[in-house]
Amino acid sequence: MNKVTVFGSYVMDLTTLSPHIPVVGETVFSGPFKMGPGGKGFNQAVAARKAGSDVKFMTKIGKDLFAPFVKDAFDKFGITKDYLLESDTAGTGVALIIVDENNGNNAIAVAPEACNELTVEDVIRHRDIFTSSDVFLTQFEANLDATYEAIKLARDSGARVLLNPAPVKEFDHSILKYVDIIMPNEIEASLMTGIPLDGMESIEAIASELKKSVDTVLITLGGKGVYCPSVNGGLVPACKVKTIDTTGAGDAFAGVFAAYLSRGESLERAIDYARAGAAISTTRFGTSPSMPEREEIEALVNEITGGDEK
Repeated sequence: MNKVTVFGSYVMDLTTLSPHIPVVGETVFSGPFKMGPGGKGFNQAVAARKAGSDVKFMTKIGKDLFAPFVKDAFDKFGITKDYLLESDTAGTGVALIIVDENNGNNAIAVAPEACNELTVEDVIRHRDIFTSSDVFLTQFEANLDATYEAIKLARDSGARVLLNPAPVKEFDHSILKYVDIIMPNEIEASLMTGIPLDGMESIEAIASELKKSVDTVLITLGGKGVYCPSVNGGLVPACKVKTIDTTGAGDAFAGVFAAYLSRGESLERAIDYARAGAAISTTRFGTSPSMPEREEIEALVNEITGGDEK
């Protein structure tokens, strides 16, 4: 128990605070600027690791000026570099992030670069990482063929497979038969199903459509909370905190959720820990560095639930 494997992206986060998100053709004086470790895969791996799980993470970076920074970040967060692969032809991925200093909202452009060069052969060569985990977590920010192979290996080995289908892109929907829990946000869920967002009725319809392919559907709704029809009441409210940066909150949710599932927590209880972890992450600037420790996650859960076990 307590073993989580994450497969996906590492990118360098190049982030600035701005008075507002610029419109097309507009230049906005902004600052401060910060560079830090990121990528949906790495963020989720760090979140699971800080939440107390034994985490292994596989990704690919370039042999470039970012490489030493990446390796230092793996060491800093206690994640093994045994599955950190390097490309001879592509650079390390980059995310350009603008955060609205007034409300923490963001606009992000991601260039995955070397993450796109992860291959099926890479996955098969390192199959031990997928066949020795309790929970497997992945996204759509790395090469899809390699992602499919990792999902299949993990599922065939008995791991519980979690898919965060972000960013949304065209994919082979037949892979969903290997997925136990799908975790899109409301925009991603709408795009995946073709059902327009229009209040909670549309969220319920979207979840119903996704449940045709995956047993457990969990849709994150930002400040409104989490919708999971497998949980009594369906809508679980978000934790109220003073938000300064929402970047990476979805990754915090996914990583913390995976960590607590790997320790045998119920679906409902794992959601409680995940929503607490996501909320805490929004009170700090950045992505991976904003992920909360297990002690503060559990303290907030005790506060919002009164310490009641579910």
